[in-house]
Amino acid sequence: MGEQTHGAVSSLPGMVDELVGTPSETAILVEGLVMDATRALFETYGVKLELDGRAIEKTLPSVDLISTIGFSSPTLNGSLLLAIPNVVLQQTLPTPDANLADWSGELANQLLGRLKNKLIHYEVVINLALPVVVSGDEFHLRARPNRLTRHFSFISEWGRMFVRAELELCASLELERLDLSETGVGMDEGELLFF
Repeated sequence: MGEQTHGAVSSLPGMVDELVGTPSETAILVEGLVMDATRALFETYGVKLELDGRAIEKTLPSVDLISTIGFSSPTLNGSLLLAIPNVVLQQTLPTPDANLADWSGELANQLLGRLKNKLIHYEVVINLALPVVVSGDEFHLRARPNRLTRHFSFISEWGRMFVRAELELCASLELERLDLSETGVGMDEGELLFF
């Protein structure tokens, strides 16, 4: 699915596989949830994102901070990585004096929280780890065996940013959307539940 790019298969513009082959319907659904959650999160802070259409290689372009956060469940495990240049990150700050490294970690946490809310609609409940933030000049990325790894390249008016999703899906996992509107579980972002 897609054309060969840097030893990987490109499924959508701006996205690169590190596993060659056709991803399952479940993997494609989770990828869509990651993209939707990323766009919605950044739009909350006034940054509109579009898929860039450029493939990235195993070395990330220079960014100031990278934040990553892991998650686990009996059927779905993995991690999300955000690589955001400071100029883009500064557009999302909640206050002008907020610490960029702390905020980068918080954005990773919020992104995974949004993904968790979306997965509840499919009876998948994930546990979130604590975010980790690193800085440096050059980062080399390597996929772990038996994990589907996706790199999403987004563009905003302030520059490019990247999201990397590493997924390990249980072979028997098939996602079917539930109607949770009557229960109040799995509320959409921006809704508030009083109890």
